[in-house]
Amino acid sequence: MDKPSSMTVANRSVGEWLSSLPTLILLLLTIFLASGEVIHSQLLKIGENTWEGYFKLRTAGLVGEPTCNPDPDLDAELQKAVAQKQAEMADDPLAGIFGTDVDEGALRQSLEASRQICRDSWADYTMVQEQVTPGVIAFRNLEGGVAKVVTTLGNYKRLLLCLLVIICAATATLTRHHISLRPARTRKDHMVATIGQLSANVMLLLSAWIYRGEEVSAIADGVQVNHFYLHQFWIGGFLILSLAAAYQLIRPPKDLEEGGTWGKSLLTIPLYSFMCITAGIQFISQGYYHGISVYLGMMMELSTLFLSLALYIWIGMLLRQTKMAHLVFDVLRPWKMSPELMCFVVLAVAAVPTAYTGASGIFVIAAGATIYNELIRAGARKQLALAATAMSGSMGVVLRPCLLVVIIAALNNSVTTDELFTSGLKIFALSLILFFIYSQFARTAPARIAPFSEAVPASIKRLIPLLPYVIIMGTVIVVFKDLLGTKLDEIYAPIILPVMLLTILCYEKLSEKSLHVFTLVLVPLLAFSFYNMLGMQDALSTGNIPTGTSAEELQSQFWGLFWRNIILGACLVVHYLMKTPDMDPHYQPEPGVGEKLESSLRFATNETTGHIGALLMLMALSVSVGGIIERSGMMEALPETFPNIWVAMTLLVVTMVIIGMIMDPYGAVILVNATIAQIAFDNGIAPLHFWMITLVAFELGYLSPPVALNHLLTRQVVGDEEVESAKVEGGSFYRRYEKYLLPIAVMLTALLLVSYVPLMSDSLHDYLFQKIAVGG
Repeated sequence: MDKPSSMTVANRSVGEWLSSLPTLILLLLTIFLASGEVIHSQLLKIGENTWEGYFKLRTAGLVGEPTCNPDPDLDAELQKAVAQKQAEMADDPLAGIFGTDVDEGALRQSLEASRQICRDSWADYTMVQEQVTPGVIAFRNLEGGVAKVVTTLGNYKRLLLCLLVIICAATATLTRHHISLRPARTRKDHMVATIGQLSANVMLLLSAWIYRGEEVSAIADGVQVNHFYLHQFWIGGFLILSLAAAYQLIRPPKDLEEGGTWGKSLLTIPLYSFMCITAGIQFISQGYYHGISVYLGMMMELSTLFLSLALYIWIGMLLRQTKMAHLVFDVLRPWKMSPELMCFVVLAVAAVPTAYTGASGIFVIAAGATIYNELIRAGARKQLALAATAMSGSMGVVLRPCLLVVIIAALNNSVTTDELFTSGLKIFALSLILFFIYSQFARTAPARIAPFSEAVPASIKRLIPLLPYVIIMGTVIVVFKDLLGTKLDEIYAPIILPVMLLTILCYEKLSEKSLHVFTLVLVPLLAFSFYNMLGMQDALSTGNIPTGTSAEELQSQFWGLFWRNIILGACLVVHYLMKTPDMDPHYQPEPGVGEKLESSLRFATNETTGHIGALLMLMALSVSVGGIIERSGMMEALPETFPNIWVAMTLLVVTMVIIGMIMDPYGAVILVNATIAQIAFDNGIAPLHFWMITLVAFELGYLSPPVALNHLLTRQVVGDEEVESAKVEGGSFYRRYEKYLLPIAVMLTALLLVSYVPLMSDSLHDYLFQKIAVGG
């Protein structure tokens, strides 16, 4: 990333003070906001377990003394109520129609019920006054303070996202970090790219200004407008982006080359600028001058999910600061696999962290350079290594806890995350098998693998350096699960993973002796967990199942805890009894990886800032492009019903592939859900089947021109020179473009199989797209 300024303050650049530090604060606030509700619920549980009746005791000093009389004279009150009722009926000219008799029995019952409610209020008040202690008040103030802060921050999630987009987008502009089809190398490239950004930013500024005026007029007409205050921030933010682009135009970098062509220079314009200008021109032609800002507001409606995406980006950059990727390759190296087989194994392993980093290409940025270098060391062709590196950032899009799947489930009620992830695992296995088949057909040398007798002992030995990481990650998981009642799933992954990686960095960069601290925390937690398991076993044997769960669920929980505790316990024993072998001698720290904790956090946050700006701007404007498609009537041109399901499937598949090739998946999901999904459902395509097709089509879109986002990110981490050196002058068409053709062949075949084959067999359809019943 280019540095925007050489000025330093306290040994930190001005850019770090003005962009990285605010970004870090916003990310930490997001984590606190996401975890605040969990913390508050646990504080309530602690209060109730410590003081019986805490839910009432916490009202001490907040609720005044009841004003009602607990012992009223019911007869006098009844006579007063009867007289009042008779007076009301006397004044009512229609009372005679419904009768003039007063039901004294009903009035007495009402008065008795009111007296009981009053007595209960006095009993609660008296109990609170007698049992409340200074400890209860202090704990109540802590718990109430957490609740107030969480509630206040929760009301400003849109503002957090707005500030994050503005700060990070300005950083990406000043550091020339926005995503484009090719990097700006020459003066012509820089000028064209910067003019494109300036035009887009000015268009965004004018759109935001007009949108504010429209809402001012709406308020004047008595229309209620929500979150009006955000307009000032958007206008100020787009003004900053415009000034940043103008500054870049006036003060170009000094390392630019001469020459170049105007045609190639157009490819250096950031993709978000292309989208903004295209959408803006279309909106203006329709007289919808503030259209871009209106669709930007749709992104704000999903602020929680996009803030989670920002956290996933930070998680990816923190992962890059660790040695975990190198240690994993150390385990694979003794097998001496042929390049194609090594690619297969790498894709299988990389899918998991890809899913945990949001499947947004972040894993390519975090580990792409390591993957590419290791595959080259294994003897892979450069074209094959580039293909596998690009695919490593998309194969996990259908696995838990991928954020894209969470967004699909959040947008509609036709599918659940459990259903999507269950089917996604089967689709992932299919894609992986297809890669293996295609890569074996395309290999240039015989497949090879080391003898098991040689490889297994060496791999097991190299697993030992990974044990401290398992212990640390296990400690974090157990703390969150057993103490805070949260597990590592699609809901809490954005909270737990940053904590996990920060603890790993403390171990690596601060002191390896910090592992003993985690051990001291983990051992008693495991012992307490085993103790709880005895209670679960007793409940299962006696049939005394706790309310709210079933015997099957309790049995599943028991065995889940059993294997978790056994594995972590075994890791502790092996680590402390066996000597850790030295790291592979080939390991070399990568540029941009800090040696100390502070520098690692700083480098990770610096990179995070630019990547958040580049990706979120691309996603925001992708939503606007979706708006143009939606308003153009193209989707309405699709018939509501088709002659048969095969025709419907074909047209929908082609449509989604085209959308996936030109739009960011997050914006594309919003568009597809609003326009195409219902057409598919009306034509007999099951919702779960449809969304799995959509996800595979988006996987294909990640890897297909004209955008091919994962290939652009691969170029960014591997280096332009290395990518250029991978070009093959001679040979077949496939060999020359293998980095594109192999991923496209794999994912296109997977898409066709997932789309059509289940239509031929009901049993296969039911197996792949199994609905999961939700018990009440």
